[in-house]
Amino acid sequence: MAEGRRATVVLFAALRDAADTAAVEVDAPVRLDVLLGDLADRFGPRFAERSRIAAVMVAGTPVDRDEDVTIPAGAEVALLPPFAGGATG
Repeated sequence: MAEGRRATVVLFAALRDAADTAAVEVDAPVRLDVLLGDLADRFGPRFAERSRIAAVMVAGTPVDRDEDVTIPAGAEVALLPPFAGGATG
């Protein structure tokens, strides 16, 4: 594939642990649903289970994983597992 036709997927917390890597380069452009399926196949059932509830950001913008989204070459995709917390009191 021609150089520059890639996107970077950055994995956080439990997703990073399940994949045993913090980031992966993928061919782009690619549809989000295809990307998520390919990552689940690549990293196995533990990753697949956790990724089903992950928040997805493309180039810093939250996206709905159920929308028809195409990831362009050069984009950064962040997969973030659910988190909780905040100030109390």
